[in-house]
Amino acid sequence: MAAAGRRRRRAGTLLALTLAAALAVVGGAASPAWAHAILERATPAGGTAVATAPANVTLGFSEAVRSDANAIRVIDTHGTRVDTGGAHSGAHASEVTVALKPGLPKGTYLVSWRVVSADSHPIAGGYAFGIGEPPAAGAAAAASATPKGSALTGFTFGLARLVAFAGTALLLGAVFFLATLWPGGLRRRAPRLLIAGGWVAVFVGSVACLLLQGIYASGLGLSALARWDPLGATLGDRYGRLTLIRLLALLLALPLLRGLVSSPADDATDSSPPAAAGRPSRWVMAELGGLAVAVAATTALVGHAGAGSWSWLAASSLTVHLLAMSIWLGGLAVLAAGFLDRRASPAATARGQGESAGWASAVERGSAGGTDEEADLAAARAYLDEQGAEAVPVPAARASELAAVLPRWSRTAMAAVAAIVVSGTYQTWREVGTLPALFDTDYGRLLLYKLWFVLAMLGIGYVSQRWVRRHYRPVALAMTAETDPVGRGVAHRRAAGGDPDGAKGADAPDAPDGDDSGREVTVGALAALRRGVIAEAVIAIAVLAVTAVLINRVPARSSYAPPFHTTTVAGPLTVDVRVSPTRIGLESVEITVRDPQGQPQRLVEASVTLSLPAAQVGPLDVPVVAGGTGVLVAQDAQVPLPGDWRMTVTLRINDFDQYSTTVTYRVR
Repeated sequence: MAAAGRRRRRAGTLLALTLAAALAVVGGAASPAWAHAILERATPAGGTAVATAPANVTLGFSEAVRSDANAIRVIDTHGTRVDTGGAHSGAHASEVTVALKPGLPKGTYLVSWRVVSADSHPIAGGYAFGIGEPPAAGAAAAASATPKGSALTGFTFGLARLVAFAGTALLLGAVFFLATLWPGGLRRRAPRLLIAGGWVAVFVGSVACLLLQGIYASGLGLSALARWDPLGATLGDRYGRLTLIRLLALLLALPLLRGLVSSPADDATDSSPPAAAGRPSRWVMAELGGLAVAVAATTALVGHAGAGSWSWLAASSLTVHLLAMSIWLGGLAVLAAGFLDRRASPAATARGQGESAGWASAVERGSAGGTDEEADLAAARAYLDEQGAEAVPVPAARASELAAVLPRWSRTAMAAVAAIVVSGTYQTWREVGTLPALFDTDYGRLLLYKLWFVLAMLGIGYVSQRWVRRHYRPVALAMTAETDPVGRGVAHRRAAGGDPDGAKGADAPDAPDGDDSGREVTVGALAALRRGVIAEAVIAIAVLAVTAVLINRVPARSSYAPPFHTTTVAGPLTVDVRVSPTRIGLESVEITVRDPQGQPQRLVEASVTLSLPAAQVGPLDVPVVAGGTGVLVAQDAQVPLPGDWRMTVTLRINDFDQYSTTVTYRVR
């Protein structure tokens, strides 16, 4: 009892530490992260100077976006708002526009914007433009320093997603395991609690996500939960509608789940046959299966899979991924908390205790009067004294149930893992794209962490699968003539002496595979299997936490912006150009100039301009400063739009010699 108490305390401590680590992962990614939609065009464009005051500011994105009245804000250098408010969609769903006050004077104006992309994530940014003159130096950096929203709201929203994910895995996986692999478990209290807990978790988590999505997208604090506007905006877009469908599916599943577990609970676990409760009807199974697909599909569609090209294929792949993940993780939960943790009834315990002396009793019955046999008996009793309860074989009914369920679960888990690998590979290719993006982006690195956790689960699962294969063969792990050297000696002597009973015992290992009567598993071996399953389940919590964070990260295919580096010539000079990162917003530029001998070239004057011919933007002056002899540096080069930008570098080395060169690089 004391040892069992210590094991329970260790398990509780491990679970608490794992939950704390999961919360830390979610909390570390609490700030909103920008997702799929990219600003492709703007009027006026960032960094440009227009001759007269424009009537409005219009932004065009790479996909449809949702906006509210404050989606675009325009202020002057004094912080006075110069737009009229009431931002709205433009001629296309991918455009947002806001009117400006008439008669704006010359000067610099800052544009900041915040909209919600098609995959339900907020995106934000800013830029500067000038009227009658170029925007002031440093204005681009000020415009790009947009607020990131409430960290507390982001953490709460991430926690709600984690609860919803965990509930989905627990509910779908537990129902599948109990309905198809272990129907008898539907009469047990622990599996029933798992189903109830999973349903409550996914329902509460989904409701919380529905309430938090609006204020999260708007960058508001939790106090805004009392306002109707954010919730009304959520209910009117795709995220809200899909979440409502998920909640409806959960409510429709409630009477089916109640009927599934409506038989009286039975706590006398080991005294019941494995088929004590029949499987649900095919009609009930079909209904539950359809509702499970609805829950998984609505979860997939509100994330990255619901946006971009070939979204139907991505959503289908992610739905399969979620269902397979639920079967695997939910099945582990049932194994750890229900199937492998069943308490024996007094009758079963007494029977098990009687069987625990089976090997020693067999030796004793065949050892009367023999010196060698007495030594064998002493060795057997010493072994049992040393091993204690760990060497006790499980009762026959329990062993039969294990033999009926565990091999089938092993095959089911392998199929689920195969589906996870195939669908996960496609999702990785779609969201990452290139191998460097896997290592050089936040999304890719988080995906690697998730992969490491999954590989750890697979390693433990492989050990568990070998356990199942090793124990479910004709030879039992209990002391037999094939598994114990002392037993082999007794059997050999019996066979040599013509003992028919001994010969029969020696031949027992050759029993056919279909005979379950000889397949005994010790309590200690079963406890070792359960510890492995618990370890898998604990790691699964970390996998779910990383998944909850991944949903809030811009995919690596969109965020990957490798540094640009090239070497060109300008007359007799060698010019080395480095730009990082190559994405819209602020970029750092470093230019190194060398003379024909390869030494740093002293510059009298230098200028750098950027232009985007495809959008008729530029040339835009890039403010550069000297970073040393022959080195030019710009920290706040504003690149407002994606595309192939041309950088022109003009260098004057004395009063008479001036050289220019142009390089082209792609901005994502």
